[in-house]
Amino acid sequence: MASIRKRGSSYLLVVSMGYDFEGNRIRPKQKTVHSPEGLTQKQKEKWLNEQAVLFERECKGLPQEVDRSITLAKYTELWLREIAPGKLAKSTLARDRQDIDRFLPVLGHYKLTELRPEHFRNFYTELRKVISLETGRPLSEHTVEGVHATLCTILSDAMEGGFLDHNPAWRTYRYAGRKKEKKIADLETLQRIIGALEEESLKYETYFKLIIATGMRRGECCGLQWGDINWDERSIHIQRNVVKVTGEDIIVKETKTVAGDRYVYFSLEMESLLKEFQQECAWETETYDGRKLEDADYIFRRHGARLPMTPSTFTWRFKLILKKHGLPPTLNVHSLRHTNASLLIAGGADVATVAGLLGHSQPSTTLDIYTHAFDKNKKAASQVLQEGLEI
Repeated sequence: MASIRKRGSSYLLVVSMGYDFEGNRIRPKQKTVHSPEGLTQKQKEKWLNEQAVLFERECKGLPQEVDRSITLAKYTELWLREIAPGKLAKSTLARDRQDIDRFLPVLGHYKLTELRPEHFRNFYTELRKVISLETGRPLSEHTVEGVHATLCTILSDAMEGGFLDHNPAWRTYRYAGRKKEKKIADLETLQRIIGALEEESLKYETYFKLIIATGMRRGECCGLQWGDINWDERSIHIQRNVVKVTGEDIIVKETKTVAGDRYVYFSLEMESLLKEFQQECAWETETYDGRKLEDADYIFRRHGARLPMTPSTFTWRFKLILKKHGLPPTLNVHSLRHTNASLLIAGGADVATVAGLLGHSQPSTTLDIYTHAFDKNKKAASQVLQEGLEI
């Protein structure tokens, strides 16, 4: 794809044209574009990527023998067979298949070139009325947003392959209603959770306290190895993510995003707990496996195996802990990550710092997710200022 270079308020698209028959580099083609006003950072990135694809196709010509009369259903079949397996993780592809099952019955008969923005907007409106068989309530907005994301991904690949001149689904989705605040434990509830964890086995206490202390994702915590810990700096290198797809073996892969490969830090108390758990793991490994504990061993691993534990195991255990101690049942393991973020924000951490510790690719993502927390922090800071100035 064409490279994108920022030039003040504009962007320069550059397409490499390769070399001629004598081995001389052909002069690259360039084009300056200005993004539309009012776009979020994520929307701007999508717009620029689309412009880069279109410009490269313009410079190099459309691929030959492309059937531009293909329907969405037929192209999706091609996409699942030839494109998706090479670019998506199994867990992502499994989720995308669920989204595909939702939109194909409604939109699948349209030719790609017939699709218009109103087709998607009308579809999302009707999708919000569908009753979930699991909850008995209308589908969540998160589900609708996910279907839109899958459609955009598929149609972007169709555009890159020359089946379309633009992505007709782009900017057709708008979040309906108000976004709900993330499920976060207040300080009193958090203290009760910590107290409850201290009644659990050392393994579960360590796992859940580690997420509270660092804000890592549950799969990232499952992917930790003892060699990822730097005891001198009291830091942990997060560089893996564990996922489990129904019917498939457990998968250990790279972190969710490039930014997810990061370092987080822990306290002296957490260090003491980790070392105590390490001693327990060393004893179990020597007793039952007949070997020494190694840096490559997963911190939270299955008994008698070198495989990490499944994230859903901890999800199930956390629900039992909440029920046992009369804690809010609406909380989940991810709530501990959100709680960590809210505590960082309440402590005055800036958005870039919070984004880096949580592994978000863009600070705008952090700001979008934790808008309420930052707003509360700004309000509190404003009150302190006004009181100090006696306004």
